[in-house]
Amino acid sequence: MSLDFLRSASTSSSTFRVVCGEMLLDERWNVHSEVLFGLVRVGTLTVETTTNAYNLRQGDIYFIAPNQKYRITNVFSAAVDVILLNLSNPTSVTQEYIPQSIIRGLNSGNCTHFAKVTAENSFYLEMLDAFKRISKAENEKTGYFQLLVHGKMYEMFYYLFSNGLVQIFDIETQGKKYRALRKITEYINENFCENISLDSIAQTTGLSRYYISHLFKELMNTTFVNYVNELRLTRAAMLLTTTDTPIIEIAGLSGFNNISNFNRAFKMYHNTTPSKYRKTERLSL
Repeated sequence: MSLDFLRSASTSSSTFRVVCGEMLLDERWNVHSEVLFGLVRVGTLTVETTTNAYNLRQGDIYFIAPNQKYRITNVFSAAVDVILLNLSNPTSVTQEYIPQSIIRGLNSGNCTHFAKVTAENSFYLEMLDAFKRISKAENEKTGYFQLLVHGKMYEMFYYLFSNGLVQIFDIETQGKKYRALRKITEYINENFCENISLDSIAQTTGLSRYYISHLFKELMNTTFVNYVNELRLTRAAMLLTTTDTPIIEIAGLSGFNNISNFNRAFKMYHNTTPSKYRKTERLSL
């Protein structure tokens, strides 16, 4: 079991094979075979995965599926308590209670990789209570504590699955989604400087505009508009740095239909104006 990033870890004798402790917060990339539930006890931080970054604050609870690469960054006076659950032991009593399809989905990565629960969620207090009672039972190990741990761990999974925060994916269906997304992004990557829209992409790919929007949200945690704008603004930054092309022409070459929209979008994305960006980047070369 991966304990090298835990402080004051408590090795469990429960059949759930749970370990509790405080996470050592550094910026190392972590990968472990256990399900991880974390509670930000104080402060704020960011959990970075290979595809996204998630900002967390005091009181937030988060879930990371097994075998997912992640790291903790932007730590501001933070302390995090964690619960690790090992589902990989084929002889574990856990598997008699949690359906095999769920265990296979979690262990194989065919599931939601990250989820967080905040005070805005209707079931937050129940999740928080379950987390704290599991940690207390595992650390104190009073009589029959395993029964309490079992019940509260089931509650944690129930709230995540029943509210759609964590899902097990059908491999074939998920494969079709990624193939469709690749078809869409390949078209966008080749044509983002043109006047493209959800409707034009739907017509080109034969997919509905709703389905296209859904794929961006589900698989990339962004929107179609944000994805296209990021490509356009990245191209604009490259042209500003490597050419003497006037800014108004760069706006058009990057897919923006007028200079005002370009200036506004560029400043929001790069936190500076195109002219200041060009000057700063060239000085740094």
